[in-house]
Amino acid sequence: MSRRVIVVLLLSLSLSRAGILPEGLGTVQRGPVSKPPLTDLPVWDEYGLAEAETATYQGKGKPFQATAWRLKDPTGSQAAFRWLRPPNARPGAADALAYTKFAATLSNGWLMTFGNYLLRFEGRAPELEELKLFLFQLPKVDQSALPPLLEFVPADQQVPGSDRYVLGPASLEKFYPKVAPSTAAFHYGTEAVVARYKGRSSEVEMALFYYPTNQMARERQAEFEKIAGAMVKRSGPLLAAVIGAKNADDAERVLSLVNYKANITINENNPRGILGQTGDLIVNSMILVGLLLLMCILAGLMIYGGRYMRRRFGGVKDEDPMTLLHLEDR
Repeated sequence: MSRRVIVVLLLSLSLSRAGILPEGLGTVQRGPVSKPPLTDLPVWDEYGLAEAETATYQGKGKPFQATAWRLKDPTGSQAAFRWLRPPNARPGAADALAYTKFAATLSNGWLMTFGNYLLRFEGRAPELEELKLFLFQLPKVDQSALPPLLEFVPADQQVPGSDRYVLGPASLEKFYPKVAPSTAAFHYGTEAVVARYKGRSSEVEMALFYYPTNQMARERQAEFEKIAGAMVKRSGPLLAAVIGAKNADDAERVLSLVNYKANITINENNPRGILGQTGDLIVNSMILVGLLLLMCILAGLMIYGGRYMRRRFGGVKDEDPMTLLHLEDR
């Protein structure tokens, strides 16, 4: 077997064994890698889970365990973050929030997203330099935009840690089984956020669905209103539903928090194209040159007229200059 073939085989073997957890973080080294246990596999599939690993890092300080879930895109990672975040989690530390919008401080570590990754550190939180080395060694990081639905989820009166992201029938059945998948119509590309809100007399659970167009949301509104005990509100492509509320007034107050405000940017195209714009530039330049020549001619005529009037009525001879310095008088 030739040396080139051996090199190719070794390279392919090393790539097949390559994981997602970095081997070293300065003085901290990774231990054996294993697969974290997974439950509710259909939900993970909807969120786009590609691979997951867990390992313990040891060095001079206290060891910590790192678990990484690599998902298809940032939509999946933030959805998994809301799912796995404990109810008693505190806001994320400053080091974590420097790299992500989604971070939580656990009783013994961190939970945070980084692009399309969901990361959990247990035992202790990594130091800032360790975190930098960890994040920038992760393979296949996707930093694409987050879903627009997140901008319209009401934060006022929301119960902390109660929000869940819905991407398909499996996550809908787990987090909001009051709505049938056929009613939500996920084949439109529908996404939703389910959260609980504090009412005056009771908590209200609201599901906020986002559709690609206003027309789709308007069509689905009629189907949602067929659900027994449903209170439905549409605002643009948003469709909010509260089903089986204990207090109708509390439900109305929560629904009133949903308001869609569109940001429209219009780029006007020149129908004449680039050649038309170039022609306009040339014509405008010629007009400018013509105006400058006309101003020069008018200025010359004014000077000539002034000298003519001085000769005609002021008794000035042709050879007399217009301006006399009288230097000989000194």
